[in-house]
Amino acid sequence: MWVCRVFDIEQKYIDLLHLGCPLIFVEKINKQFGSKIIFRDVSFHLRPKEKVGLIGENGTGKTTLFKVITGRETLDSGQVKLRKGLRYGLLEQDQEGGEESVLERVVLGDPHFLQVKKEMEKLEADQKFQDRYGMLQHEFERLGGYDREARAKIILQGLGFKLGQWEKSLNQLSGGWRMRVELSRILLQRPDVLLLDEPSNHLDLQSVIWLESFLQSYDGSILLISHDRKFLNTLTTRIFELDRATLTVYSGNYDDYEKQKESQRAQLESQAENQSRRIAEVERFIERFRAKNTKATQVQSRIKMLDKIERVQTTKNTKSIHFRFPQPVRTGRNVLEMDKVTKYYGALKVYENFSITLERGCKVALAGENGAGKSTLLKMMAGVLLPDSGEVRQGVKVSRSYFAQHQGELLNFSHTVLESLQESASGLLRTQQRNILGAFLFSGDDVEKKVSVLSGGEKSRLALARMLCGKAASWNKSSLPTDAEASAPPSLILLDEPTNHLDIRSREHLAAVLADYEGSLVIISHDRYFLDGFINKVWDICNGKVREYDGNYSEYEDAKSEDELVEEKGQARRVEKNAPTSSTLEKERKRKEAEERNLRYKSLKPLEARLEEVENRLEILIAENEKLQSELANSGIYEADQKGRLMKTMEQQRNLKDEEQTLMKEWDELTLSIEEVQKNLIL
Repeated sequence: MWVCRVFDIEQKYIDLLHLGCPLIFVEKINKQFGSKIIFRDVSFHLRPKEKVGLIGENGTGKTTLFKVITGRETLDSGQVKLRKGLRYGLLEQDQEGGEESVLERVVLGDPHFLQVKKEMEKLEADQKFQDRYGMLQHEFERLGGYDREARAKIILQGLGFKLGQWEKSLNQLSGGWRMRVELSRILLQRPDVLLLDEPSNHLDLQSVIWLESFLQSYDGSILLISHDRKFLNTLTTRIFELDRATLTVYSGNYDDYEKQKESQRAQLESQAENQSRRIAEVERFIERFRAKNTKATQVQSRIKMLDKIERVQTTKNTKSIHFRFPQPVRTGRNVLEMDKVTKYYGALKVYENFSITLERGCKVALAGENGAGKSTLLKMMAGVLLPDSGEVRQGVKVSRSYFAQHQGELLNFSHTVLESLQESASGLLRTQQRNILGAFLFSGDDVEKKVSVLSGGEKSRLALARMLCGKAASWNKSSLPTDAEASAPPSLILLDEPTNHLDIRSREHLAAVLADYEGSLVIISHDRYFLDGFINKVWDICNGKVREYDGNYSEYEDAKSEDELVEEKGQARRVEKNAPTSSTLEKERKRKEAEERNLRYKSLKPLEARLEEVENRLEILIAENEKLQSELANSGIYEADQKGRLMKTMEQQRNLKDEEQTLMKEWDELTLSIEEVQKNLIL
């Protein structure tokens, strides 16, 4: 039996009669902000030791539900019950700073622990209160007081903090890092219930994987808001979906939820179809006999019946995108090259004599531990950050745009959504612009919303739409574009955590758009399922070096695990001083690899050599053309006595353009030939 009272402003915690009851019980709660209904008769319960994912599109009320549970938001009606003595830890997105250090905040951030510690210190030398001191000591031990600092450091390291960083004050940290501190504080307390609002936001992949492992072994209950599909699949045993003010409970993880959702959708569509046929039959009867007095009673009966029928509402299937975005200009084979790049932050060496080449069509995910240099590499590729030495070169016909984590905040807040896109994609028809916005989930009246009222996720979606169909931010200075090329989308996009604040549906749409994109891209993201949808290469960064892996992120994880296993075995052999073994199969494999390499070199080497010659000559022609342009811009050349010089200069320019056109045609043919050869060879 429950001992409870209706939830109101004063009542935050509800006594329950016994421990076997659910930890949290929510019953028929209703909440409305103005005309917007947030919850309509929402009910659920959270059992001990279970892990539940709370999902829904942005703005459906997930964070508000957390506020209701913790008593920081009142209800219009309904009740929330919490077990007596329930300890919960709440992680929110926005965290404040402070003068205290990272370690102090994590270790001493539990008010109850701090109170016990202070009282123990006060009574330690007083023999009169030994009994009280003994009770406090027992509680101190229960709270892990003696190894608390050591456990705090383990958690901080798992979430990406390096040795020494935990001595920084909170005021020195960004909002994302303060969120990590708060998460560390909550995890250290090990409360009965964890209420986590998008905990993987602002974490790198290594930290996400560590957090997954930690939460898997967590012996308390978890209610988790997340848009990371793989994270949800790994952790959850039930899914709560908030949609149109109602909450539906599904068993299993996110994949199980999708299967059940699809089954329900199919059933509803079948019911709706059957109902429509029945309604049509009744309407035909009414229309046929409406004028006949003999059938008046039957007609009226059927009219009343139609009025009473509750129409079956089908759910809309929103997975597919039926619009192809504008595509970029075709670039050279080498899109971007970094040659002997060195970068320091003070005394900290990030890269030294680092070189790498990004080829056309590559969609690369940057992987590596926090602090490995992923963001630094991306910023140098974008030209936002200059190397201390070395060179970053854009290829022929390459234009680039860079998407930073807070790009949405740089939009013009006075514009509508449609006006904002028009500013970037002025060359497209209005219907095309609306189709693009529809692909990014802005439909109907949404396009007339002011940017100022959009959520963080909506601003990010709009910024991404502008980037993918708008003009490039920067071009290769040595190959200035034509008017048509200048209006095309960038041929290289560089994305830093574009999925932060995007819900699952938005992420699926963005992945589909990026899969359709024909340019090159480099991306940092902590969402592994999202990356699997479009990337074809992973650059694993470690100690200022990069190891390349072909395939998507899941394939990279498998290949890296195999590499690590091979390395471990190799190290073991060296330690044991075992003589190397070479089987017939291994020899045969190496022989075939050598043959394949030779075949590739024989086929590709002359093509690649000629392509390099063409590209070098094009660079020379572009430079010479710039000199001629400068000469023609000089008014003195148009004087009567300079006629011969003018004619000669113009003739030189015509010859340069003719040669450039011829070379560009050859360049196109060469690149296509190289691609064809690469397709037919084992590379």
